[in-house]
This record gives sequence, structure tokens and C-alpha cells, in this order.
Amino acid sequence: MNKIKSFFSSLIKKDSTKTVVTSLWCALIGLILGFLILLVINPSNAAYGMTSVLGNYLIFSSPTDRLNYFGQTLAKTAPLIAMSLSILVSYKAGLFNLGASGQYSIAVLVICLLGAGANWPWYIVMIIAMIAAAIWSALTGLLKAFFNVNEVISGIMLNWIALYLVNGILSNAGESIWDGAHSESVAITSSSNSFIPSIGLDKLFAGNSIAGLGMILILIVVIIIFILLKKTTVGYELKATGLNSDAARYAGISKVKSILIATAISGALAGLAASLSLQNGFTSWRLSSVPPEIGFQGISSAFLGGLHPIGIIFSSYFIIHITEGGSMITDLGFSPETASIMTSVIIYLSGFVFFIKEVMRKYEIKNELNMLSRNKENKV
Repeated sequence: MNKIKSFFSSLIKKDSTKTVVTSLWCALIGLILGFLILLVINPSNAAYGMTSVLGNYLIFSSPTDRLNYFGQTLAKTAPLIAMSLSILVSYKAGLFNLGASGQYSIAVLVICLLGAGANWPWYIVMIIAMIAAAIWSALTGLLKAFFNVNEVISGIMLNWIALYLVNGILSNAGESIWDGAHSESVAITSSSNSFIPSIGLDKLFAGNSIAGLGMILILIVVIIIFILLKKTTVGYELKATGLNSDAARYAGISKVKSILIATAISGALAGLAASLSLQNGFTSWRLSSVPPEIGFQGISSAFLGGLHPIGIIFSSYFIIHITEGGSMITDLGFSPETASIMTSVIIYLSGFVFFIKEVMRKYEIKNELNMLSRNKENKV
């Protein structure tokens, strides 16, 4: 009995356990607040609306429909995982990648020109898009490393530069690239060479064409990033720089090198997010006055996942799951923005993950000190 108690006591004290517990609390509180919002807007349909949000594809009675929409949810989760990893890598190096939307945008430009326009093979388009995004991201790294320009400021400015650059180029491209009637890029279809192949997963998910190799690729990337950060010298140097750049420099670790590597990898991952979105055909580039929101969703997913590659898989799926479920409540008297409000609440609360962990840590220390004090009094 004592062994079991000791096991659970040590399990609770682990940082990973605290991260899971706090993330679940944030998600639960967000869902409760979301339900209250539904009650205020339309009390009679609030319960069913919440069931739709939480159920997503499970609300369908047909197994075929369930499989189809489940595949859709998984496919749409892949780009968010890639974007969350982009935020994670930069954060581990002590940087806050608020320019991920711009990096995504530059990758979109490459994908539209080489994919929709030139119909190049999907893997070549993906690689070039990732390289372009990495170079764009490295601009932030160069400004930070050599001129000490705050990466948040330069990242935000590069977001807007990338946005209007992509808008300008694509809106003046040919008909094979730009659909002027709908003010959006031409979607890459499954018949295109640039479309990421399904490798039979479309049949597994009841003919859902967007379910394919991208879902496998992102899991491989998660494993690579996990190994990079945990088992390699480069990962160690990135984390050492992020924890204390002065101590890292004293130990012989180049701060400039770490910053450039971190920003380049982050950009490449943001470019991968664009590939997994556009080269799967479920989204396209639309003229907009604001940078793509996936860059900001990646921040929330990364923190909700406890800034851990494995945790990010679950947090990204959770966000996409409720977002897709929320899109099904418009027939119940709720506007499409209602689901966005619920998601935003949960995303906002995800910022408190580390605050709650710190509160738990201080409470734990206080209990241990009280226990030591009582033991001393008993001995006396």
C-alpha cells in the first residue's frame, strides 16, 4: 500500500503530470465558459449545441459519415501540429516566434506558383516552400543575432510585409493560379502532381481525399523534433541558449548560431504547415487584410500542449476537434463566430498553463516545508 501511495505521490510531483493536469483544467474551464455563452445566445439549443461541438463527427449516425469527418479532422490537425512545433522550437531557444504567420504566407506563395501554377511534384513543392519559409524566418534571426532587434517586433512587421507581398503577387497571377471571381488562389486538387498522395488512407476514411500521407509525415516530424531537442547536441545548445544565453556563451555555445538554427527550423515548420494545408486541397489563399490565424493558433496549441512535441499532438487535435464541431451549430440558431468565441476562450486560458503549474509548485513546496517543520517539532 505504501509503495502504491509513494508511486502516485512521485507521479503527481512530475512536471509532465502537472502539465497534463493544468492543460486539462484550462480546457475544461474553457468548455464550461463556452457552454455559458451558448446559454446566453440561445438557451433552448445550448445543450445540443455543446454536444455538437464536443461530438464533432460523432454526432453523425452513419458510420461512413463518421469516418469521413474523422479523417477530415485528422487531416486539418496536421498543419496546426506543424505550426505548434514551429512555436515550440523557437521558444526552447528563448525566442517568441510571432512571425510564424508571415513564414506561412511566404510558403503559400511558393506552393501557389509551383503547385497550382506549374504543377511540380508535391515533394519538391513542399521542400522549396519549407526552404523559402526558413529563409524568411532567418531574417528575424539575423536581426536578433547581429542587431539585437526584438524578434517579436521584427516578426510582426515581417508578417505584414509577407501578407501584402503574397496578396500583390497572387492577385496579379494568371488564371491557373488565381481565381479572380472568388478572390482566392486556385485549389490544388487530387488530380494534380502537387497534391500530397493519399497512399490509400482516403479509402480507410470513407473516401475522404484530404486524408493521406500528410497525416503520417507530421507524426514523423514530431518524432524528429522530439529527438532533436532531447537527444542531440544541437537541441541541447538551443535549450541552453534559451535558459541562459550568458551561461551558454560561457560554456562555448554560440548564441548567434543557436538563434539562426532555431529561427530557420521554426520557419521550415511553418512552411510545412502551409504545405499540409494547401497541398491537401482543403484550403486556399484568400485576399485578406490580416495575417493567417494559424500562426496564432499555433501559439495557443504549443502552450496548451505544455511545450512538448507529444503534448502538441493532443492539444492541436483538441482545438481542431472543437473548431470543426463548432462549425456544425449554425443550424441551431448560433452564428459561425460562436464556435470561434469558444475556441478563443480556451486558447486564452491556455496561457495560464504555466501560471497554474507555478501555483501548484509553490503549494507543493509549502506543504513540504510544513511537513519538515512538524517532523522537527515531533523530534523535539
